[in-house]
Amino acid sequence: MKLPDPEIEGDNQLDARPAKWVEYLLVGIMLILAGILRMAAPGLSEFKADEARLLALAYDMAEGEFALRGISSSVGLPNFPASVWLYAIPASVWPHPYAATIFTGLLSTLAVALTYWFVRRYWGITAALAAGLIYAVSPWAVIFSRKIWAQNLLPFLVLVWVISAALALVEKRSRFLWLHFIALALAVQIHLAAVALVPATILLLIIFRRNIRWRDVLIGGLLALLTVIPFIYYLSRNQNLNQLIAGLSGAESGGGFSFDSIRYTIQISSGTQIHSLAGANEFEHFLALMPDLTLVHLILGVLIVSGLVYLAWNVWKDWHQPQAQVGLIVLIWLVMPALVFLWQWTSVHIHYFIAVLPAPFIAAGVAFSQIPALLARLRPNASRTSKRLVLVGGGVILFLTAVAQVGALISLQNFVSGRATPGGYGVPLEMKIAAVEQIQDLLLESGAEEVLIAGGGEAPLFDEFPAEWDVLLRDVPHRFVNVTHSALFPNEGAVVLLDGRLEPPLSTGDLYLEAAAETHEIPLRSDEGSYFVLSLPPQARPAADVALEPPILLANWVNLLGYDWPQPTGEDWAVWQVHWRSGDNPDPSDYQFFNHLINDQGQRISQVDAAAFDPSQWRAGDEVIGRFIMPWPVDGSEQLTMRVGMYRYPSLENVPLLDEAGNPYSDAADFPLDH
Repeated sequence: MKLPDPEIEGDNQLDARPAKWVEYLLVGIMLILAGILRMAAPGLSEFKADEARLLALAYDMAEGEFALRGISSSVGLPNFPASVWLYAIPASVWPHPYAATIFTGLLSTLAVALTYWFVRRYWGITAALAAGLIYAVSPWAVIFSRKIWAQNLLPFLVLVWVISAALALVEKRSRFLWLHFIALALAVQIHLAAVALVPATILLLIIFRRNIRWRDVLIGGLLALLTVIPFIYYLSRNQNLNQLIAGLSGAESGGGFSFDSIRYTIQISSGTQIHSLAGANEFEHFLALMPDLTLVHLILGVLIVSGLVYLAWNVWKDWHQPQAQVGLIVLIWLVMPALVFLWQWTSVHIHYFIAVLPAPFIAAGVAFSQIPALLARLRPNASRTSKRLVLVGGGVILFLTAVAQVGALISLQNFVSGRATPGGYGVPLEMKIAAVEQIQDLLLESGAEEVLIAGGGEAPLFDEFPAEWDVLLRDVPHRFVNVTHSALFPNEGAVVLLDGRLEPPLSTGDLYLEAAAETHEIPLRSDEGSYFVLSLPPQARPAADVALEPPILLANWVNLLGYDWPQPTGEDWAVWQVHWRSGDNPDPSDYQFFNHLINDQGQRISQVDAAAFDPSQWRAGDEVIGRFIMPWPVDGSEQLTMRVGMYRYPSLENVPLLDEAGNPYSDAADFPLDH
């Protein structure tokens, strides 16, 4: 099928296409700008739990373990593995978080290039340059390209989906449907919000049914199905039907009919509300530093709406023209996600609409290219020079909007990378890499053989801090310590990574800082605290205020070694610490400590239960200090006793104390508090 040349046909053009070198220069500048915004300074990207878990699976696949599933979802069911397959590519080349971060930006930059190619093919160079420039600097498009996140891969795949649709359905090159269905299947697997493209494909197949061979539809569908087989195989071996039903029934539900989908589509298209990344506490401070971009958003909004109206009018007026038919594909692509999510069958978020990018920018580029035609209709006798001046003036305005958006992006990046943004942007990756490098240096200097990752949580599958550092310290032996209730002191020396954002007494970090032989501080953002990298010498454990001789043995091989006198902390609260040694042969049960404060009347007047240090990480010679923050409703005049014991969780079965002969004699130990 021979396409009419949009550069030389129609009354909207001034001349034939410009010289090739001019086009190449402008496209090169546009792509360099897009690449810098997306790939420069990868250390400023955020790196949270989801990014870490996805990267860990990519590393596994790069090392030879084919991924059958993705990371777990919020309802307990795993995601599809397609994002793991893609991120395994950079992981195979350079196993570093920066590689995967840059890879995300590279695919997004390629999406800008594909946008230019697509728009130029059907609407000409002017429209393509405008659409490409708007896409290159679009704030949300840039934001959703600067970190390791499955849905950030969508724009590239979606462009493959739409380009293959145009080639197959409009240009009647039916075999491109194979590529279309593969791209659709991968996009849906990348993020389920892309399921909104499925009804778009169905609608397009109906509209263009005379232009396709249904054999190609069948082959494309089978190829798409092949991409899902590994995940189906995984589910068949690891998930039963009841688990699937339970997971789906527990999925986060939406709130019925809502215009949120339209609001988010407008937001991601126009670049508004980027201040939300500064978090609920800081966004006003960020806005105070920013110029008013209302005019920029208005200009982009007018271009996008005008482009949509023009495309719709072209469909009505010139349906048999390829530009009109491709325009319909763009319209369906842009509108369908908003329509699908009008009924909130699940709660929606702005990243659910990444799949519409760059459709609104294509519409805006087409509208921009029609400026000469609009002038010709308003002033039929206008000279060619006048038309050129109007187009150049429009180009200058478009360029200034791009400058304003780049400035906003730079300001936002500077703000969130230098200032704590609770509930918004996370700690920049470069600060975590600095801690990794310090840990590696200290391991070499001290001769320690393991790292203790001391922060909130001990389970990488569920807790954010362990998830991040489990992959960042992947090649280093390490264990996790939840400093909200424990401090682990191994018999041999260790290097400790301490999350200093958690402060005593709610954290046991003070115990590590006091015992450290060497301390290195990694400052985080302003008002955010620090990470500490500590060298912990062998047997650096603090001594208990009251040592038990002999230690008290429990049936799970735990030895109670002693305790510290309660320390008041604030009104009616106190810190209570128990020193204990982990068992040599722990069973896989989880354990909880209970601490009952008993008065001289034998009444329980306070109680606190908390998890023991994770039994799956126990090693011979480990000593642990359990810290408990408990109510302290006493005035110091009573004779008090602390009753301490352990129980299995969740069965709540008590762990008995054993005498010298190994016989159980009590469920708890009583410690007099007569200090």
